[in-house]
Amino acid sequence: MLASRAVVLLASSLLVAACGPTASPKTAHNQAADPAKLKKVDLEFAIHDKPFPLPIVHGSVAGVATLILVDTGANSHVIAGWLARKAQLTTLRLGEVGVDHAGREIETRRAPHPHVHLDNWGDLPDEAILVADMPDAVAHLGIGAFLSPQQLATDDVDVVLDFPQSEMREVRHGDSVNAAGNALALDPPHACVDDSSDVKGLLFVVGAKVEGEGAQLLLDTGAHHSDMFATSKAGKAILPRSQANGESVYAASGKVTSRTVKNAKLQVGALEVSRDFDLIPGKQDDFCPRDGVLAMDVLKQCVLVLERHTVTGTCASDPTPK
Repeated sequence: MLASRAVVLLASSLLVAACGPTASPKTAHNQAADPAKLKKVDLEFAIHDKPFPLPIVHGSVAGVATLILVDTGANSHVIAGWLARKAQLTTLRLGEVGVDHAGREIETRRAPHPHVHLDNWGDLPDEAILVADMPDAVAHLGIGAFLSPQQLATDDVDVVLDFPQSEMREVRHGDSVNAAGNALALDPPHACVDDSSDVKGLLFVVGAKVEGEGAQLLLDTGAHHSDMFATSKAGKAILPRSQANGESVYAASGKVTSRTVKNAKLQVGALEVSRDFDLIPGKQDDFCPRDGVLAMDVLKQCVLVLERHTVTGTCASDPTPK
């Protein structure tokens, strides 16, 4: 039986997915309800002084410094295999089989005591974390881990991803978050929770329309371009408008092909924008059915509030062309 699956889309050219045991939000309890103790860290959008489209924080695994991608598309924290080996982590084989975004099997392991630290934030609970090998480009970027920020939320504390302010911060549950704009979801997002074991993975899916076709999109800050499976109803509807693109897209198991629909009309919640949508190979999965992902090309103008069981968001409109 497969455990929960997590999707990680890195920049515009990398596509990875993983599955396996995950850290439980319940065990990540935080006593930081006191405003004086609430945590905050800057989100960076550059690597080696070059612009990077995805949110990055600095940290370490078992004392080895690394870049960490803040990724709501991961249902649990993940350590890249290259860093696990460099940090000489003890890893254990999993009983389940991992799959990538194209549905192909990948090897997954778990590190019982990874000792993950976020600079200017603090230590994560020292619990088992998934380890999965990633494409070489991930190691070349220096990204050694993937943070699932929804796993940091507790019954007392919500986690805010404020992309206009380039900041991740805690707020007391129930406190208002000032962010003007359009609601990201008019109906409550669907929360995908892994109940197959004592630990629980967590993902969020929002309803959307792409070129008027209904679609369910995974909220994915680890993805550069919003995309849809070419086999989904919405994907099939816009496939005739698509064109081959020159970008290399890789799943964990190897190269996959993609196409792009230019300036597709997207409606998500009260937000209406036009974006290039990628069409990729892939299929629905039982843990968290979805047609594609809502990525940073849209979310960069949003403030997300990750709660223990749900997510809300407010997004600024696109600037009016002059």
